[in-house]
Amino acid sequence: MGNTHKVIGEQNNLQTLPRSAQAARAWLIDRALPFWAENTVDSAGGFCEELSRYAKPNWQSIRRLRVQARQIYAYALAQEHGWYAGLPVAERTLNFMLSKGFMPDGSPGFISLLNADCAVEDARRDLYDHAFYLLALAWYARVSGRQIPLALADSLLDFLDRNLGAENGGFLEGLPHGDPRNALRRQNPHMHLFEAFMALYDVGGDKKYLRRADEIFGLFKEHFFDADTHTITEYFRPDWRPAKGRQGQSVEPGHMAEWVWLLGQYQARSGVNTRSWADSLYQKLCSYDTLLLPDEMNKTGASVRTTRRLWVQTEMVKAHLAQAEMGEADSFQLAAVGINMITDKYLRPDGSWVDVLGENGLPTLGSVPTSTFYHISCMVSEACRVSRLEEVVKPKVHLRG
Repeated sequence: MGNTHKVIGEQNNLQTLPRSAQAARAWLIDRALPFWAENTVDSAGGFCEELSRYAKPNWQSIRRLRVQARQIYAYALAQEHGWYAGLPVAERTLNFMLSKGFMPDGSPGFISLLNADCAVEDARRDLYDHAFYLLALAWYARVSGRQIPLALADSLLDFLDRNLGAENGGFLEGLPHGDPRNALRRQNPHMHLFEAFMALYDVGGDKKYLRRADEIFGLFKEHFFDADTHTITEYFRPDWRPAKGRQGQSVEPGHMAEWVWLLGQYQARSGVNTRSWADSLYQKLCSYDTLLLPDEMNKTGASVRTTRRLWVQTEMVKAHLAQAEMGEADSFQLAAVGINMITDKYLRPDGSWVDVLGENGLPTLGSVPTSTFYHISCMVSEACRVSRLEEVVKPKVHLRG
């Protein structure tokens, strides 16, 4: 596993996973969840897009509607764990999303961007965005016990099928079709649809959602996973051939780590044996000669963007946790080391965080994006579950394939 073996000896081995998870959970409960709910929500119930570097909400920024969806997920998750009274926050934010996220003419699909005054800034219907709308609806339905969010999710899926479904598998990038931003296809929206479909399946066990996850796994095997380099291809031409030039060679370690975790989640629900792909991606990640993953590399393993965003590191912790559950001997300790590094280098005592470290390992001055809360919350939840701080019953299935 490259230099990751060395770090186990260099770090204090008393820093076990439960202790690290407990510290991260305490920060989330005592600092982050109250801070964001009490200081970064407007009178209409919507979260700000970002904080200034001084942790003050920026209400003048254009807002991505998907950030609201991610916050619904984070506070619904907090509600389920009993960390925070998150259901009222999630409900208020969902009402904001439903009231501000559609075109005035009632045309289907959520828009993408809002102005500072909450008017529509960009009416594009974006596939990546819709993955998070579906995730939010699944989690709100899960903690509220209401069926209406699932009905809305089904209507969104019908919208995607009719308008963005592609004959050669998967979905197109968005509407309108002539928008140049839709020229290339990406694995990233499909990866998050994979996550959303499993979340919808978890609500009531309806296998129609698991069948949709099966289809995404098929795309992963056929197109996204690069067997020659043990990486994930990010960008594609319309026929699923890798994009030309730099985009076709782009590798995002954070997405590789997300896939390791998602493959474990899919195996637990479907019974499909995903170990060979997860192991291959994980071993490649652990071979990179760095403890904090860079934001972008290429297929040869050279760094392209040497900054190190927080979300990338949270996903690597989740990859360690997923592999620890599958019996990787060192992965429990590696997850603990990763959480400790995040706590030390990124998380602030006030409940905000440093978003980016530069190549020198020092914080890069800039805004604090609200969207990262989704990554942090999921990492802490998984760390608590895997370390058995909080027991969660996993689905029991027989492996097939």
